[in-house]
Amino acid sequence: MMYTNNQDFQPELLWGERQFFLNIEERTRAYRRLYMERETGQRRQLQPEVPEVSKEPETVRKSEVSKKSEALKKPEASKGPETPTELKAPHAPIEGHSTESRMMEGDFATLLCLYGSTGEEHSISRQGRHLSRGMLPRQGRYHKHQYIELFYVIEGSFEQILLGEKRHFSQGEVVITDQNCEHADYINKEDAAVLFLWLKPAFLDELLRSYEERDDLHRFLFHALDRQKREQSFLELKAENRTESGVSYRTESRQSHKAPEEMGALLEQLATEDYGRCPGAEEIIRGCLIRLFHLLCTSYALQLHSSDQESKEKVLLYELERYIRLHAAEVTAAGLEESFHYHRNYYNLLLRKYKGKSFREYVQEIRIRQAKELLLTTRLPLKQIAASVGYENTSFFYHLFERVEGVSPGELRK
Repeated sequence: MMYTNNQDFQPELLWGERQFFLNIEERTRAYRRLYMERETGQRRQLQPEVPEVSKEPETVRKSEVSKKSEALKKPEASKGPETPTELKAPHAPIEGHSTESRMMEGDFATLLCLYGSTGEEHSISRQGRHLSRGMLPRQGRYHKHQYIELFYVIEGSFEQILLGEKRHFSQGEVVITDQNCEHADYINKEDAAVLFLWLKPAFLDELLRSYEERDDLHRFLFHALDRQKREQSFLELKAENRTESGVSYRTESRQSHKAPEEMGALLEQLATEDYGRCPGAEEIIRGCLIRLFHLLCTSYALQLHSSDQESKEKVLLYELERYIRLHAAEVTAAGLEESFHYHRNYYNLLLRKYKGKSFREYVQEIRIRQAKELLLTTRLPLKQIAASVGYENTSFFYHLFERVEGVSPGELRK
């Protein structure tokens, strides 16, 4: 049996004047202290884990917050006997997210869910705070949304039943599901926190149309999002932890290790703007979402789960292209077999089918493209550029470059 009730929600207690958080992780820890530790006598006054800029006397602030905290603890006057948890009557299990119907009044909304190992669940949005209690583990009902849902696992892990299978998502993972993807939440006996972002389909389409498509990686993400509208599928994205080695023609390898920090800061700004809805919030939200999708494109490994064969092929092609771009200097067919566990001939078939090139031709194209960019943007010696893209034989590189580009490396640099 699941018990639910709506709690009085005092925004000033959480994001009051002069209080701020650096990232969504800080906000989550503050909420957990405020709401989920009070029953064990450990509830503490909310304080952001950064220096405050307020010049207000500390004693005054503590007194005000203490009064507000006491107000939350005390049950409202009622004609009947009070229950310890203020849950007056049992309700049916929540179908999907309990606040869904009143959340999506606009194009965008956030919902922060805190899950406790004892069965307590707090759902916090700009509309209020909703408390649920139930036995663990528990499974929600299968449901679909009228919007695109993107969720980020902030703490612990989170499970959903998607495409008929229970899927486990770890801290830092991102999952995107569309309206057609039926799913159910599965809550385990562990502390966890998940931030849900909800976007109206027309709003997301407008964002993608306004975004400048820079390369095949971006186009693939947009293709996958568009394909979700026509089939049961979902996108799973994991941050790639890689360190820079040698000369890189792209910035993504240098930025990947910063992805979790950037994601936490972006999500915090989105939550702040959604809660506050100050003048200009819509423009800031739009900009943050574009940055978020750019971060997913450049620093996260993407996997599209689908029963459609063409989608599976394009998922593998995306991963194949990304791997070649990031490892162009040392990539080999044998290395691909070891990384992706398919026979090397299959990669040739995929590249022939979708790119019209063999594996060797495609690798040469990427290497020459990287070398061209280094020639135009750096003053590195030709020998070093050749080695950085995988050619120790400078003479071979020189002739190959001239054959592909129609000019020699030296002439291009002039």
